[in-house]
Amino acid sequence: MFGLSLSHVSIVLIGIFLFYHNFGPKNSKEVQVNGKFHEKWKHVADAFKLNLEENWERSGGAFVVYHKGVKVVDIWGGLADRESERKWNENTLSVVFSCSKAIGAIVVAKLIDEGRLKYDDLVIKYWPEFRQYGKANVTIRWLLTHKAGLAYTDHPITFDMAKNPKVMDQILAEQKPNWPPGEKIGYHAVTFGWLVDALVRRVDSRKRTVGLYFKEEIADKHGIDFYLGLPRSEQHRVSRIENPNVWNVVEEILYSPKDFDVLRFVKDKYNNGTLAKTTATTPFIQFVGAMTLNNPDLHQLEQAAVLGIGTARALAEIFELLRNGKIVSEGVKRQMFENYEMSEDYISGAKVPRGQGFMLKEFKHKGMKVKMYGHSGYGGQNIRTDFEHEITIAYLSNGLKVGFGDTARTYKRLLESVYDTYLSQ
Repeated sequence: MFGLSLSHVSIVLIGIFLFYHNFGPKNSKEVQVNGKFHEKWKHVADAFKLNLEENWERSGGAFVVYHKGVKVVDIWGGLADRESERKWNENTLSVVFSCSKAIGAIVVAKLIDEGRLKYDDLVIKYWPEFRQYGKANVTIRWLLTHKAGLAYTDHPITFDMAKNPKVMDQILAEQKPNWPPGEKIGYHAVTFGWLVDALVRRVDSRKRTVGLYFKEEIADKHGIDFYLGLPRSEQHRVSRIENPNVWNVVEEILYSPKDFDVLRFVKDKYNNGTLAKTTATTPFIQFVGAMTLNNPDLHQLEQAAVLGIGTARALAEIFELLRNGKIVSEGVKRQMFENYEMSEDYISGAKVPRGQGFMLKEFKHKGMKVKMYGHSGYGGQNIRTDFEHEITIAYLSNGLKVGFGDTARTYKRLLESVYDTYLSQ
């Protein structure tokens, strides 16, 4: 239209980026990192502070590290609400997005440990109505591994529907699969939470919801500050989520061109692809453009796919309890972290090993092989545990990043600092 090719546009964007990077505003206020860390792990606190100083962490966040069962880093900083200048403090809660799925998966594992069900059981053993439209062969393992073919529904789900478990059960039982179940992995971004809840209510001896079961059997027993269904009394502690603006998007992509996750959203949205259908399933949950996840009414939903709310400390504590055999037995724990599958995700296009509701991240750090189990969340959230090196980390922030979970540059800097410190000891 203006005689500019894509390469010309790229050159202009790079020029803007270089100018902004060298002469643009840094964080002019003195950055404070609060909390505690062992002196040997100071490098991690320095990395966290640098994220704030360079405005990579645009609002606020928290980061926690356990090593060999000891909490060696528990830090936070920045703002819980930038508009009101409310600071992030020790007890600030934040929406953890898809890290919620790991909590739902842990609830199912605990019920397996109680002998209530098995991963390879058919869902219809506990939920007979689920058999409709060729879903009779769906196993619990398939359901947790995003192979049930129910990533989106034919008709939008309203907030009133979402609040009614019986209505959601009927919608999902009567939904025709988006693809033949078991044939492929396709991320059940939101429906995962309702599927898990339907299962939990049917196998628990007291027919509790996933949120109530988690509260009574895990959170209350271990003093964990995490919620699937936030009480109104705790709402004042929740951080306010911010979407990245256009410049934030450009800056992050130019800094790390491999992190084009956001472009998949844009392209798919316009082409009405599978990802667009997934997001259209729940129009009351918006986090690209609009940000409805700041709505306190949504925070009360017991939704174990996107609406878990807690502290980074709580997430790390849950995974430490799991790693140390204090939530499920060693036998069930082994089952949780075996038989992972990796193929191109039908919904998101990602290639991520998945199994039993968790993700596996494998990488090398300066020659050392690392395997971390857990789950990432939209905008950079992450909870991971490394069994071999006895490390658990949790990261939450309210200034959302372009990179999803593992690819967010703030998280990558923190992760590198953790393993640099580990290798230096």
